[in-house]
Amino acid sequence: MARLHVLPLIARIIVGLVFVAAGALKVGHAPDLGSTIVAFRLDLPAQFVGFAAIALPLLEIVLGVYLLLGWQLRVVSVVSVAVLLVFIAALASVVVRGIPTPCGCFGPRETDPVTWWTVARDGAAIIPAIYLVWWSWDRGRSEKA
Repeated sequence: MARLHVLPLIARIIVGLVFVAAGALKVGHAPDLGSTIVAFRLDLPAQFVGFAAIALPLLEIVLGVYLLLGWQLRVVSVVSVAVLLVFIAALASVVVRGIPTPCGCFGPRETDPVTWWTVARDGAAIIPAIYLVWWSWDRGRSEKA
């Protein structure tokens, strides 16, 4: 029975550490993150960009910590997938439109332009997150049975 919980633990650690690292490397760099968001040319309102530049690192850290601790796994895993889907869509749109801008995914020191490799990296992170959604909801159904 304990072996059944090893895969979710590994998935939680992978996704949780990615979120904590990404958020921690952005904390204190809101102007850089805001510039990166603007460089994606998504036509977002300035107020939203400012809010996102401050809130996104904190959201990533909170999601990561909750994943690492296994708290509210049903909700947190769904939110994690949603956040990663938004990131993947934004990155893919930058590549498709040929915008030579850095990702900023892991802070301002990440200066290489977004490529399909960047999209694939985020795509790889979403796989264990999707597994956690399935596992946490499936586990909840089986516990009610």
